[in-house]
Amino acid sequence: MQLGGPFDASVFAGIDTVIHCAHDFTVGAQSKNVEGTRAWVEAAKSQGARMQVLLSSYSARADADSEYGRTKFEMERMFQTVLRPGLVMGDGGLYRKQRAALRRLPVAPVIGDGLQPTAVIQLADFLAAATLVVEEARTGAFNLFYEKQPSYRELVRTMKAGQRTVFLPIPAGLALGLARAAEALHLPIPLKAAQIRALLGNRTAPWKSDLGKLLPGS
Repeated sequence: MQLGGPFDASVFAGIDTVIHCAHDFTVGAQSKNVEGTRAWVEAAKSQGARMQVLLSSYSARADADSEYGRTKFEMERMFQTVLRPGLVMGDGGLYRKQRAALRRLPVAPVIGDGLQPTAVIQLADFLAAATLVVEEARTGAFNLFYEKQPSYRELVRTMKAGQRTVFLPIPAGLALGLARAAEALHLPIPLKAAQIRALLGNRTAPWKSDLGKLLPGS
């Protein structure tokens, strides 16, 4: 199955809970993501799915600078249960790609002063919180990240643990331009343009962590 492509609704037959994680990161794919997800939601509902959950993002906002954040926010309106994780720290996904790219570089580029707060959560804690929400059939939006947010500089030090860390501050406008050029040339970079815009928006993000309510002591 691909977002926006043909599919047989019977693939959802007999399924109690559907967690929607699919996303097309291609620039300009907002309509494809929204309408493709809507088609799957309606199909799953027609086949008797009791619960449908959207894996959204900390970046989801109506006024997000990134298309990704605006798209996720629009998709949230289709669901009664939404998970909004920060950057999930584990041996895979976006975190692994960013970590690998940073560890290849002799210097660590940071946007501006690099003190932007970063919403993060360890994979084990994310899975534990998500499992609790699903198993207890909870409804609402759940913001899954640690209340104490490290700065981007602190996150970089974690990713480059065991290596000498030399920071290279880059003005936001220049960083965005360089990221767009690197993406056009298909070069590996720690942060894509959309991720830079999301990082810059973190200082004004409206979300407050719900993790402590789900996993006391985390």
